[in-house]
Amino acid sequence: MLLMVGLALAVSVLRVHAQEETSAPVLQLQDYCKRDIPTGYSPRLGVLTLTPKGNIHYLFPLYHGLKDEEKFRKLYSDKGYYDEMSQYFAFAGDYRTALQYLVKGYDSIDDGTRRKIYRTADNLTGIEHADARLYIHLAAKNRRVVMINEAFAKPLHRAFTLSLLEDLYRMGFRYLALEMLNNFANQRLSSVGMHSGYYVCEPVAGELMRKAIELGYTLVSYEDTAASVHSANQRDSVQAANLNEILKKDSTAKILVHASFAHISKKKDPDGHVPMALAFWRLSGIEPLTIDQTDMTEESNFGYGRVIYQAYTTKFKISGPSIALLNNAPVNVTDKDLYDLCVIHPPTQYLDGRPTWLNLNGTRQPTYIKSPSSAVFLVQAYYQQEIENNDNTPWQLVPADQTYTPGGRDGMGRVRYLLYLRKGKYKIFFRDINYHILSTLPIEVN
Repeated sequence: MLLMVGLALAVSVLRVHAQEETSAPVLQLQDYCKRDIPTGYSPRLGVLTLTPKGNIHYLFPLYHGLKDEEKFRKLYSDKGYYDEMSQYFAFAGDYRTALQYLVKGYDSIDDGTRRKIYRTADNLTGIEHADARLYIHLAAKNRRVVMINEAFAKPLHRAFTLSLLEDLYRMGFRYLALEMLNNFANQRLSSVGMHSGYYVCEPVAGELMRKAIELGYTLVSYEDTAASVHSANQRDSVQAANLNEILKKDSTAKILVHASFAHISKKKDPDGHVPMALAFWRLSGIEPLTIDQTDMTEESNFGYGRVIYQAYTTKFKISGPSIALLNNAPVNVTDKDLYDLCVIHPPTQYLDGRPTWLNLNGTRQPTYIKSPSSAVFLVQAYYQQEIENNDNTPWQLVPADQTYTPGGRDGMGRVRYLLYLRKGKYKIFFRDINYHILSTLPIEVN
């Protein structure tokens, strides 16, 4: 059932600018990049990357994207540039700025259309909301394959998928197929690091992978290794075939698939493109349960969806991830029938500049780290055991959490930073704006 039917779509070519002001650390980073030559900066760089010289460097793509904005806007297009920068701010642990950059690439919505959307949302009646995690648990009961998606710049989606892992494991799901996993010969799927996959380098993605390994899931990399040269149809068909190989090897397999955007659509596109989920269904004969997170998370995927989300969450004050129901049946708020279920995430709440959903459903606790020096720009927490297993170096490891957003000051006036950490031992790395390590600190979270 579709809720937003019949609205006239009037989209202008004006760009949307984020309503919130740029944070002080981002202003500092912008000023540094314009005024100085960042360490490792190359004016010849033609693509934004997180892994220069074979190591992870979380500020490297931001240096280049901020210093050479005009060049990369030409290389990527305006929207492509903002999408890329949004993803790299998310990698660095700055969710607020990631959202700000994301919406800069959207077309704006005229006031007339905005008013129509708000009126439509305000007139909705009979809508109830179910806890998304519990509803998915029930919906997956007789399913062999569950597919859920994400937007690259929104680690919140990975956090929600992580919250499903234990329930699904108890239901017999033993395979977790992640589009983000490295599918080349140098892959590393038994532990978390740079070679696990490019997007695994985002800290919440790292936590998703760690949790799956701890629970006993078999991790499956299924991305098309020739995706850079294949057409969209070819890529999705290869992904589907790779997933079907699991069923060929294990006829009783139950699989959770975490993919990006519309790969999990079960509808053929108007241009004839067959998405991965539909290709898999045709190939295996198994209809997957498909769950969208991307349309109804704050800022959505596009300008129109952004206004729908704002209007809907103004009308309905949801407090947790939810499924909208009408007459006890799930409904899709954004007028799409591509997926079985649509998760509606509430607007993010922040504590000292960090999203509170980083507690990962209560499995991590807020931990304040005091800065030892005014030169500190970035604070990172790595698992002590992973550091020890990697020759005591972090160069190719993924932190449990990191931030450059100050979380106020302690009683002595020292700047502190808020990290979300599970119980355990960590090694804190304090870096300056050049990404140089200033000092380290072992801590234990009890």
